[in-house]
Amino acid sequence: MWNHRPIIIRIKRHENVHPFIQALHGQKIELKHVTFRDQEVTFETNMAYLSKIRRTRKRYKLKMTVHYADEMQVFRAQLWTVLGLIIMVIIPLLCAQVVWRIDVEADSPEIRQQIEKTFHETFQLETPMSKTKVPSDSMIRQQLLEKHRELAWVHIEKSGGRVVLRPQESPKQTEQKKEQLATHLVATKNGVITNFNIQHGERKVSVNDTAYDGDVLVSGVIDSGEDKVFVGAEGEVYADYWLESTFKIPTKITMETMQEKRWRVLITGVHGEVDYVQKKELPNWLDPYVSIVEEQQTQKMEVELDESKIESLLLPLLHEKMIRSLPSKTVIKKENLLQLKWGDGTVEGKVLFLVNENIASPIHALQGE
Repeated sequence: MWNHRPIIIRIKRHENVHPFIQALHGQKIELKHVTFRDQEVTFETNMAYLSKIRRTRKRYKLKMTVHYADEMQVFRAQLWTVLGLIIMVIIPLLCAQVVWRIDVEADSPEIRQQIEKTFHETFQLETPMSKTKVPSDSMIRQQLLEKHRELAWVHIEKSGGRVVLRPQESPKQTEQKKEQLATHLVATKNGVITNFNIQHGERKVSVNDTAYDGDVLVSGVIDSGEDKVFVGAEGEVYADYWLESTFKIPTKITMETMQEKRWRVLITGVHGEVDYVQKKELPNWLDPYVSIVEEQQTQKMEVELDESKIESLLLPLLHEKMIRSLPSKTVIKKENLLQLKWGDGTVEGKVLFLVNENIASPIHALQGE
């Protein structure tokens, strides 16, 4: 029998007890700790012999009770216990290889809906699914940043069977309106053309062409027979180019993170002035006494950089620093660390950014040139 769980058998004292035990020995049934007391006889065996013991007991007309010897044990060395432990270990391991949910957490419902729509249209993933089918963080980030130029970064957090996307908006920048149309749009740097946003003018380059500093990208003067007609040039021409940057930052940094926004009721004379994001309009008779404002809480925390935080913290910091120095609508598609050196409480190195930027700059000349 496969079941060898230990049991204790108690038998009331009787003249047939000795012949009964001898019969068990004759059947080569394993008996342990045989104890004779005034009222009963006890011994230990295992479940594999229980059926033989019961048949022998009937022959000698004895009364007996059966008790498990391992009732107080947490782990029992039997088949079902081992199988249960194996299943208990395998199921979490299998579930850990599955992505059950992909969520987007954003500051506004509009951005969340846009990112969700773009993500599903781009990758067409259905949950639950294997983790091997989830694109890499860099691929997800690149696709979302290319299609949403208002974003500066997309934080990606993978925890258990959940993937969380947290888009971060670029700082708001005001652009000056052009008072007049330019004669041409020329390249301000070398790059590979990726896309256009032209309102006026004639393209002089195509997608995937390499443009060099000073090349005419869009002409505001077109030929009409023997004449030249000024139509003006206006728009944006985006190109990819590599930008190398050096950095040196302390390993211990203090970060200020945005917390969840919340509404607060302020009573004049009780609460002092507070900074707020927006304020609810109240009736004129109530406004002097009560204010309802939305606050943006922040939390400061000290973090120590190490090699385990390169992808999750160092690269986002370098990305954020670089994107703030570039024009609006610029996207950083990829970051490659070229050098990295730790020491004396600092980390320094070089990083190569793949930048997608509007390289078109207007030039003004006489209409007709």
